[in-house]
Amino acid sequence: MDKEISSALLRVLPFVVVIAVISIRLFVKHLSPHDIALQKPVSKKHVAYWIIGFLVYVLLVELLLYHVGILEIDKWNHPVLSSIIRITGAVILAPIAEELLFRGIFLNVLEKWKLNKHIAIIIQAVLFVLLHNFAYQNTLSSNIGVIQSFLDACLFAYARYHTKSIYTPIAMHMTGNLIATIERFIF
Repeated sequence: MDKEISSALLRVLPFVVVIAVISIRLFVKHLSPHDIALQKPVSKKHVAYWIIGFLVYVLLVELLLYHVGILEIDKWNHPVLSSIIRITGAVILAPIAEELLFRGIFLNVLEKWKLNKHIAIIIQAVLFVLLHNFAYQNTLSSNIGVIQSFLDACLFAYARYHTKSIYTPIAMHMTGNLIATIERFIF
């Protein structure tokens, strides 16, 4: 198998595993769909507000960082098949897996511990940042990435609470990752 394809598959594999494990746990009833907010949102209008609001927020932040000259983006330089695998992983699989894990399971556990909603949101956001910034380098770009990951995780959690559905933060997360992916092609 081509080295580039193997690398792409390895990047996507953890997301597939998380989705598979959660799906199996749901199927055998060791996990309730209600526990992870796997249900229709209470209002489509509120979902639209969250997604559009997040899109505007992401675009404004990215444009501001670009304008100030501190937006660091690596150009996309992967072959077609590897690109398809990586983009599918980043835009579809990662948001589903991460939202089910962080805004689904972790937030549910924190709720069961009777933590204040805002404290629970901060804790899951810190866990999210730790997962995303394992290659932290103490540079301006890295510090901005930490802040962005933290704010995104908080917004995703509040969206889940307000719409009572995991589908809202999944859509928001997909939106953010799609923008980040597109940037790698155009900047």
